[in-house]
Amino acid sequence: MRKNHYIQLVISASACAPGCATSGDSVPASALPALNTAALQVCEPLQTTDFAFTSAADGDNEIYVYRAATASIVKLTDNEVDDHWATWSQDGRMIAFQSLRDENREIYIQVMPDGNPVNTSQNEAEDLVPSWSPNNNYIVYYSSRDVEWPDSGPIGGHLYVMRVQGSVVGRIQTEPFFSPTMVGWSADSGALFYARYGEDKEGIYVLELATGQETALLALEGKFPGVASTNPAPGTVDYYVDVDGEVAIFQLSLADGTSRRLSPRGGHHFYANWSPDRSALLITSAQDASGQSYDIRCVAADGSYDVAVINDASDARSAVWRPGVH
Repeated sequence: MRKNHYIQLVISASACAPGCATSGDSVPASALPALNTAALQVCEPLQTTDFAFTSAADGDNEIYVYRAATASIVKLTDNEVDDHWATWSQDGRMIAFQSLRDENREIYIQVMPDGNPVNTSQNEAEDLVPSWSPNNNYIVYYSSRDVEWPDSGPIGGHLYVMRVQGSVVGRIQTEPFFSPTMVGWSADSGALFYARYGEDKEGIYVLELATGQETALLALEGKFPGVASTNPAPGTVDYYVDVDGEVAIFQLSLADGTSRRLSPRGGHHFYANWSPDRSALLITSAQDASGQSYDIRCVAADGSYDVAVINDASDARSAVWRPGVH
């Protein structure tokens, strides 16, 4: 029954013609994060492009959407459990996220703006941090289904991928590893970027899907690195790592192995997402040393500006621009 429900969801999304409206998201009567409207004048992609993000404004983690057409924020999920880690389909008509609504972390897909969320991972283990492929066909995520989930300490698991149409799921990582942070895709959807930590394997890795070959791109011994963005520019991978008492985001060139800093100086910066025109990034920033209170900033790709988009007490983070035209 669940599978049939999922197939119906995908068919409904496909039936939406390119010109059909996806606006009109309604605002539930509950607390909302506060938008810094001054950012609209500085960060130009905010004038034309929606983004989704996680916030605890309502007391628990929920998914919210910033609507560029109205310069407003609407609440997408609304329940008493945590919903987190939004990722868009490449046409911008569906959104996937992890949720605890089944008492364990599962991957859900929802047709925008008001479809019913559907559990697509359907497993008793922990499935988390989904990432939609650039070719729109797959969602990769991290799962503990083949390892024992620890009560404390590093979380071990494998990478899994599901085909969006048909919900076929398969494991694509033969060796379990620690670091359930975001997973990035290469622009051609042929490779995955991810981080490892522990077991003297700290660093950034790439997995070629056609061959299953894993290659270490950057060794970061003694660090706790993570992949910073799911949509890096062709020929690059973005990662974060602690350096000089900060956490900074860097862009690694696959051609020559050099890194350049993307995040501002000072503070702790973890996740980033490139705007469709690649002129700016939305960055999750924690300015306090504890790293437990986050805001969202828009940073120019050329470093010419850095402006707060949401910096209230709502603990906003993990922002992702919406692809496509709406």
